[in-house]
Amino acid sequence: MVIGKKIGALFLILLAAWALWAAFPTRKRQVLRTLKALSRAVEKEGREGDLAAAAAARKVSAFFAPRCQIEAEGYDFRAEVEREEIARYAFAARGRASRVSLRVYDPVVDFGPEGEAKVRATVRLEGEGEGDGGESFREVHEVKCILRKGEEGWKIEEVSLVEVLRR
Repeated sequence: MVIGKKIGALFLILLAAWALWAAFPTRKRQVLRTLKALSRAVEKEGREGDLAAAAAARKVSAFFAPRCQIEAEGYDFRAEVEREEIARYAFAARGRASRVSLRVYDPVVDFGPEGEAKVRATVRLEGEGEGDGGESFREVHEVKCILRKGEEGWKIEEVSLVEVLRR
């Protein structure tokens, strides 16, 4: 009986510790959760209607600041874009693919001035084009981005893609 009470008490202590850990994440875990949520928002499996694609694109754009600096060396692209433009890009990209996944590997988070996080990571974007003959694609990039914490949480302000591997 005494052993049962001790095991029960230990279980309750572990449960309370886990609840505190989950309820009060560190800044680093908050940033990593944001990146993981972005990965989930990008995912697409199978066909979706225009309304669902627009909602998914809007959800992806919500991870970005109202104005975001984007640079992609391999595509010779550098621009400051607004959140609505990101939603349009995401909508167009979703329309061209029947399956998409985004994975973030080995993220390194450094904190700068108050409310700023610099993240370096490797990302892999995989998918399959729309239609019967849709070709699969896989792109791997090194990503450097700056996130800033605001009232709505961590938002991406700058993104820089560096081409790592070519297929």
